[in-house]
Amino acid sequence: MNETSPLAGGMLTIHKIITRGLNTSIRKCDEYLGKKGIPPGESEGFSMYMKSLKWITHSHHLSEDEIVFPYFKEHLEAPFDRLKDDHDTMAGILSTLDQCISELPSGRVEKLRETLVEFDRLWEPHIKIEEENFTSEKLQAVIGMREQGILLEKLGEHGRKNSGPGPLTLPFVFYNLEGRDRKAFTKDLPWFVKKVLVPIVWKKQWRPMSPFFLNS
Repeated sequence: MNETSPLAGGMLTIHKIITRGLNTSIRKCDEYLGKKGIPPGESEGFSMYMKSLKWITHSHHLSEDEIVFPYFKEHLEAPFDRLKDDHDTMAGILSTLDQCISELPSGRVEKLRETLVEFDRLWEPHIKIEEENFTSEKLQAVIGMREQGILLEKLGEHGRKNSGPGPLTLPFVFYNLEGRDRKAFTKDLPWFVKKVLVPIVWKKQWRPMSPFFLNS
C-alpha cells in the first residue's frame, strides 16, 4: 500500500479548518440576525474567531502562492492560474471581511453575513479543484517522502511568520478539528505546545472564542 502524502494530508486538514470556521461564522450570523443582535458575552469572541479565520486563510493562500504552486508547476498539470486568480479574489473578500469585523460593535451583522456567503461561494469550488489536482497519488508520483518533508518544513516556517498571533490562531486550528483529525495534526508538535502552551498558558487569551470551538 502506498504511503499517504503528508502534503496532501496537510492540505485536506487546513481545508477542513477553514471550512468549519466559515460555516460556523455564517451559522452564528443567522443566529444573531434572528436574535436582532450579538449577545454581549459573544461579541469579543466572535470578532476574534473571524479574525483568526481571516489570518489562517490568508496564510494558507500565501504559502500556496509562494511555495507550493511554484514548486509543482514544474511537476504537475493543474489550473494554477485559475487557483491564483481565486486567491486574489478571496484576498479582496478578506479585506471586506476585515472591515465588517471592525463594524461589528455597531451591530452590522447583515453585511458581514453577505461577505461570508460570498467567500463561501468561491471557497467550495476552489478547494474542490485543489483536492482533485493535488491528490496523494499524484503527489507521491512526482515527489518523494524526503522532499515532501523538506517542503513541509518550509511551509511550517512560512505559516508561523504569516498566520497572525499564535495565542489566537493556533487554538483556532486545534479546536476547529474533530478528535482524529486534531490528533493527527498535533502528533508532531512539541508536547509543551499541545498540552501546556495552548490549553493552559494561552487559554485566557483565546477563551472568548470557546463558544465557537469544538470541545476545547
